[in-house]
Order: sequence, then C-alpha cells, then structure tokens
Amino acid sequence: MVPIDLILLCLLGVLIGSVSALLGVGGGFFYVPALVLLFGLDPRIAVGTSLAIITCTTLSASIGYGLRGQVLMKSAVCLALPGMACAVFGALITAYLPSYLLVALFCVVLLFMGIKMIYRKFPLVFPLMVGPCWKECYNRPPAERIELCSYPVHLVSWGSLAGFMSGLTGIGGGIVNVPALTIVGIPIHFAVATSAAVILITSLFATGTHVALGHVSLAFFLPIAFGAVVGAQAGVYLSPRAPPRTLELAVGTLLTIVVAALVITTYFS
Repeated sequence: MVPIDLILLCLLGVLIGSVSALLGVGGGFFYVPALVLLFGLDPRIAVGTSLAIITCTTLSASIGYGLRGQVLMKSAVCLALPGMACAVFGALITAYLPSYLLVALFCVVLLFMGIKMIYRKFPLVFPLMVGPCWKECYNRPPAERIELCSYPVHLVSWGSLAGFMSGLTGIGGGIVNVPALTIVGIPIHFAVATSAAVILITSLFATGTHVALGHVSLAFFLPIAFGAVVGAQAGVYLSPRAPPRTLELAVGTLLTIVVAALVITTYFS
C-alpha cells in the first residue's frame, strides 16, 4: 500500500472516529460502506475489519468518558452481557450468508438508522417497562444528584438486539443502545458515554469471532484504527459543545445516500 493510501485511510479513521464518539455509535455505518465502495473489500471482510476498528475507537472514547464519570455502570452491564453472546452469534452467521444478502441486510439496518436520525420520533426503540427495576444515579452540574429507575428487561432486550446487529453487520449497535437509554430518561451525554462502553465490549467479542473466521484485513485495519483513536478523543472533547441535532440530520441524510450507492454498486453494476 502506497503512502498516500495510508494517509487517506488515517484521515478516514479520524473523521469517522470523531463522528462516532459524538453520537455514541461505533461508526460501522461508515466503515463498512467505505471499505466496500471505495476499496472493493468483500462485505464479510469489511464487516470484520469495521468491528476491529470500532473496538479501538470505543476503547479510546470509553477511557475519555470514563474519566469524566459519564458511564452508568449498571445500565452498561445489562446492555453488554447479552450483547456479547448475541454479537458472537451474529458474527458466526456471516460465514453462511452470501455477500449480496449480507449487503441487503446491512442496507436495511442503515436505512433504519438514517430515518431514525432524521426523524427522532421514528419508533426504532420502545420502552419495555416490565419486571423489577433498580435505581441508577448520575450527577448533573453543578452539584445535583439525579435518580431514575432502570428496568433490566428493557436493557437486556435491546442490548441483545444491538449485539446481534453488531456482529452481523459490523455496526457498533449505538443506534439501538443510545435511544434505549434516553427513552427511560437518561440524559443524552450519559447515554452516549454508556453506549460507547457497551459497544467496546460487544465489538471485542464480535471481532474475536471474525478474526477466527478470517474476516479481518490488517492492511486496512491498522491505519484506519490509528486515525479512529485520535478522532474518538476529538469527538469526546467536542461532545459537550457540538449541536447534536444538526449532526444527526447531516449523518442521517448521508446514510440514505450511502444506502443508494451500495444498492446501485452491488445489484446494478
């Protein structure tokens, strides 16, 4: 790989890593199509490589958010534990799916993500307030301590779906985790931080499965991951200052364009 390609891959990682940290998502919604459309990787390799990059990105972001005390540990555990098993299951399925079907599934998930970002009221996630609950606390500046009720059934259900989607399509699962947290009253910045920690865990297990299947390209992983780690820290820094609604609208619009490009390239070229 020539030096200019390495530089471009690093810059790609910086850009996507920043946006991912800002939104609390893994970034696979851009890594996978970029690897498929721009570099011609097999969709399976793109999914596995994307998850490996996401692991590095969310590790960087999680350290930043953890130092700020924004990760809600009880909610993170409830989302992550079922997500780990489901992520491995989703990753194993990719070995048996033809490429065109894998791209189709990815496009469906991407389209839902785009619609959700543009239209916040789109019912992608709904509350499951059943069964037992416990108190989850967070601190709100300047010195206010807030308590809310978290339902394990709600978190386990959506954590399972997010993990499965992660292993199958190479996205981080934040598009499910973040609204699953905010819909029960958790502020967006805490939801984003908690989602990043959960994605780190589920992506790690999904990546290990894809490595075992031979679905990770080191040549693309290393430069993008390097840029993504830097970008994730930039996203953490900008998170309190960024206008989240403007960012969501821009990313949602871009995702619909990416879906159209993937469909045309895969099925009509």
